[in-house]
Amino acid sequence: MNIVIINYNSGNLASLTNSIYSTAKKYEIVCKIDISNKPEKILNADRLILPGVGDFYNCKKQLLKIKDIDDILNEFIKKKERPFLGICIGMQLMAKNSYERGKNKGLGLFDSEVKIIKSISKDIKVPHMGWNDVYLEKEAYLKNFSSLDKNNFYFVHSYHMQCNKENEVLASVNYGEKLVAAVCKNNILGVQFHPEKSQIAGQKFLKEFLLWRP
Repeated sequence: MNIVIINYNSGNLASLTNSIYSTAKKYEIVCKIDISNKPEKILNADRLILPGVGDFYNCKKQLLKIKDIDDILNEFIKKKERPFLGICIGMQLMAKNSYERGKNKGLGLFDSEVKIIKSISKDIKVPHMGWNDVYLEKEAYLKNFSSLDKNNFYFVHSYHMQCNKENEVLASVNYGEKLVAAVCKNNILGVQFHPEKSQIAGQKFLKEFLLWRP
């Protein structure tokens, strides 16, 4: 299995790579990981991952430096129909718009917007940082992503995705209010938490993504 992590100068690439290799070894999955921004590498991947750390504006700016990235992703997702995962800002980039540092256009893969987390009490601090239980919202996905059903994952974010279509919300997290923890549509998957920092639950999720047949 050939996995490509999109390299656009954003994300814990070494940590994510190590976590995937560790997961693959644990579950006896044979895989090769490339960190690349080359179109031919991206299009030939069996699994594609878009990481992201920092803010939406800068991440989108860096991503657009990859020539024809919109067309490349469109071909991978719609023509090749292979699994595509966004992590943290990588998931937020899949939205139509973000309101971090003004209004900025996303990739438009989900009918959603990214807005700041509301600090509704002194217990709700922004950024949301730390461990929280995630709850699966789509029972039909229990077989594929049981890791997202009442397991603890690590979050670091000040903005969150708001989906206009409930059926695109895969999992949620309670942080003052119900927030989107994961989204899924066809062969596109996004998670707000960091699987590479989420220990056993994170490894289980990565295993499920590697074995996912949407």
